[in-house]
Amino acid sequence: MNQADQRSPRVLLGTVYFIYFFCGMAMCFEGSFNPEFKEYFHLTYQQQQYTTFAKNLPFALAIFIGLLIPRIGYKNCLSIAMLLFAAGTLLLIPGLQAENYGLILGAFCIIGMGFNFELVAGNPLLSGLGGAAGSSSRLNLGNALGAIAQIIAPLFLTLIIPVSATTLASKLPYMKGLFAVIGIVLFGICMLTVVARNVDVSANLSSKGSSTVNPPPASSLWIQPKVVLGFVTIFLVLGAEAGLFSLFRNYLEDPSVAGVSAHTSQALFTVYFSTFASGRLAGAWVQKRMKPARTLAFSVVAALCLVGLMAVAKGPLAIIAILLLGFFVSIFFPTLYSLAIAGLGDQTAKASGLLTMGFLGCALIPVLQGKLADTVGLQHSFLMCELPYLFALFYALKGCHLESARRCGTAT
Repeated sequence: MNQADQRSPRVLLGTVYFIYFFCGMAMCFEGSFNPEFKEYFHLTYQQQQYTTFAKNLPFALAIFIGLLIPRIGYKNCLSIAMLLFAAGTLLLIPGLQAENYGLILGAFCIIGMGFNFELVAGNPLLSGLGGAAGSSSRLNLGNALGAIAQIIAPLFLTLIIPVSATTLASKLPYMKGLFAVIGIVLFGICMLTVVARNVDVSANLSSKGSSTVNPPPASSLWIQPKVVLGFVTIFLVLGAEAGLFSLFRNYLEDPSVAGVSAHTSQALFTVYFSTFASGRLAGAWVQKRMKPARTLAFSVVAALCLVGLMAVAKGPLAIIAILLLGFFVSIFFPTLYSLAIAGLGDQTAKASGLLTMGFLGCALIPVLQGKLADTVGLQHSFLMCELPYLFALFYALKGCHLESARRCGTAT
């Protein structure tokens, strides 16, 4: 193998990490401006959540993208992802200019399709561009970079948008310029993925399944319990996470909860993503030393307690509860994904499509929470997160049991 061939996996891995970072920043602006959208378009909480619905609805096609990957390759899927990301982001500008909420939702739908391609292709690349032992750690690191970018995005907004700009109308010039810059950079990243040297990771993904005595054939993949249960768990916890993300500022600005100003809630949004990124980085470090299922179980128990506290707390205690929750929920998706694809070998791409389709939870559950918030109040609506987290605890404990069984079998 020549020096260029040896360097290619590192270059492609670095490119994937950069994509996760920048796309995390681009995706953040939806949640950052949700309260302004609600006021400007005169929306209910449920209607506000339609942006989250539109962005995540394309994940219904994730399984088909997983089937497409063997034909066009992981790297080409990333190129398609960046092109769609760029087109959707730029479409937000005429949507805002025309004051057309339908066009805004269409833009988010295109962005969601790009996000769909990114995850279906990017997660297996993170898993396959290195040794099997570091798969979960690389997945957590890649997703942590997206969370770090989400720290920068709201912080950047607090710096470029003056405190005196309190309505969406007064923020429009800043938003249009921001979306234009992001769209251009996303198109540049698309060009970068087109010219990047391809790396075949199929052998690495197959070797990750070598510990399985009888790797699952294609026809039986969809009845694998850990894959199907992994899909259901990801569907539920990501839906709960999307509701938390999209209603974060509404929660803090609610006079019956914390009653902070819009500028303060924007700054606290940065703090939230700081704790979220810290959780991802901590997860990447801890899971090199502790089994992923155990760290997941511990985090889920902490999340259950914090959600209960959020539903009753007021003032500073409510702020602390929602900020800490970001730390513990941060590892849910990458850890669940890693547990679900472990040992699947050549079927990893297809399983990735099914698991990534779990992002449909982000389309449906936040809308249900929005309806619940309109009915029983925003603060109490977060109690619906308890059910997804209980299911995640079941999956984590099941994973701990399987890990213990494998150790006993090895010892025997």
